[in-house]
Amino acid sequence: MTRSSRDRSAFTLIELLVVIAIIAILIGLLLPAVQKVREAAARIKCSNNLKQLGLAVHNYEGAFQALPPGIVQTSSTAQIPDLVEYGTLTGTTWSYANHSFFSVMLPYIEQENTLRAATNGYNLKLNWNDPLNQPVTALRIPTLECPSNPSGKIVNNASSPTFLPAVSDYWPVTRGNSNSAVWTGLNMGFPGSTGVNGVLTANARTKFAAITDGLSNTFMIGESGARNEGWAASRMYDPGTSTTWGVRGAWGQGSNNIVCAGTRGPITPGAAPPGKVSTAAHLTDALTVNAWNQGELYAFHTGVCNVVMGDGSVKSVKSSIDMSTLQRLAARSDGNPVSVEN
Repeated sequence: MTRSSRDRSAFTLIELLVVIAIIAILIGLLLPAVQKVREAAARIKCSNNLKQLGLAVHNYEGAFQALPPGIVQTSSTAQIPDLVEYGTLTGTTWSYANHSFFSVMLPYIEQENTLRAATNGYNLKLNWNDPLNQPVTALRIPTLECPSNPSGKIVNNASSPTFLPAVSDYWPVTRGNSNSAVWTGLNMGFPGSTGVNGVLTANARTKFAAITDGLSNTFMIGESGARNEGWAASRMYDPGTSTTWGVRGAWGQGSNNIVCAGTRGPITPGAAPPGKVSTAAHLTDALTVNAWNQGELYAFHTGVCNVVMGDGSVKSVKSSIDMSTLQRLAARSDGNPVSVEN
């Protein structure tokens, strides 16, 4: 073989660069498609998690003829009959230990063995973070984690360096906005402190009959992901590691729930939002879904947030949902039933 023939069979530098460029272009075209497929799979997994939680709530209702409490955390001189199993009497005061919705619901999502991780079992008469209960609430539960959430799955901050509780991305929707001025600003009548409640309420079990707007028209559980960190409009503004941030997002904590009050705008990237909507004046820049992860509906799915309705069905709520529709879906007895538009 002559030298000239060998030269013609080899790639020149220019040809090699062209091939590399073509491969880079193909990778650039394929990567978004792969990411879309991955997110679609994650969103389906998230929906399946929520479906399991919805079914569990209805199984609980079948056992108790009432829905589970959304959170448990109160003291009262009068005994709350339906929560007596969580409380202790000291003198004339009943104290109910601090627990989340999930502390009550784990046996109904096939996690009863998790409750036995503590030496003497999980004790509902002790707080969720009591040293005796910590072995349980430090365990990660896959059903409570959305695969689209990019944050860590444990609470890791300076206020609890030796106790690292596991988080949840899903929480009960306990009520809508409780400020009558906001409802008036939306040209709707305020349904009162009871009517504005959701399917699952704080410190009480709820009967199906109390949800007069209809189970299929009222939020029950929703996404509020990465609450152990601060996120607003797809940007993290606080890693949640300081002592001032506290223990947020832990699945056993009784102060974790969703209140669809709406978020005050505008949101500055990388900064905490101004706060919750509490006056009619705040409605001008009000944001609804996927605006703030601290107590509002917030997901890491593009343009939507998954929720469970009272009938157990899973729906995707658009980020563009208006404030009045959000309130109608969050409140169980406002007299204005409306369906989620997928």
